[in-house]
Amino acid sequence: MKHPADTFTAMKNLIKHTTSNQGGFTLVELVVVIAILGVMAAIAVPMVNNFLGSSKEQAYAAEMMAIQVSVDAFRNNPANVRFTGRRQFPIIGANKNSGAFIQPDENTEAQKIAVPIEGNPRGGTMGGSPKWVDDADGIRETSEDDLNDEDSVTASGWYVAIIERQGTRYIADSRDYFIDFSQLVDAGLLEKPPASASLDNIGGSETGAYSWYVDQSGRVKSLPFFYPESNQTGYQAVFP
Repeated sequence: MKHPADTFTAMKNLIKHTTSNQGGFTLVELVVVIAILGVMAAIAVPMVNNFLGSSKEQAYAAEMMAIQVSVDAFRNNPANVRFTGRRQFPIIGANKNSGAFIQPDENTEAQKIAVPIEGNPRGGTMGGSPKWVDDADGIRETSEDDLNDEDSVTASGWYVAIIERQGTRYIADSRDYFIDFSQLVDAGLLEKPPASASLDNIGGSETGAYSWYVDQSGRVKSLPFFYPESNQTGYQAVFP
């Protein structure tokens, strides 16, 4: 029988022999591995970014479709409150169907509306496109929230909408076309306003990136809240 010391010595020699035959990575091998990892990262990062961008765009499209279904269901509901005998969309203008209407002037000078527009001659029976013009700095500012005359060509901010009713032309706030999500929630068509809805929408939030509205054909569209100019519509990679 072997002495324990002899057994320990044999095991020690075996381990030494085994490890002596296993060399580490050389510098060249490490450089090659790092280079391969770099190439993989260069390929993977754009793919991930494209995937995330595609996912956001798909989420935007799904959101728009869900809002469109809710808007159509609201308008087609037999219980829909009529205005001048016509069904209404759940837009801000639907709640502004009383009070004095203001006729547009005939000059070409910028004229800010000094008093709130109390009514909309169409109520919520027809949508449209909110019009906002930037002062050329590309930033939405509170100073640009004034409502400007329809024939202004220099002032920045929201413009009035020209609406004709019974042969007479009136002006109304172009923001009347933004969706009032509280109406959709009250009607049970939405559990809550979408996270993407901005403060331009009734029921929207400070984190909402889009201002949803109903256009003249009844289609749901959006403007980005941070820069709501007419050429900045639809998906703008800021969802939600």
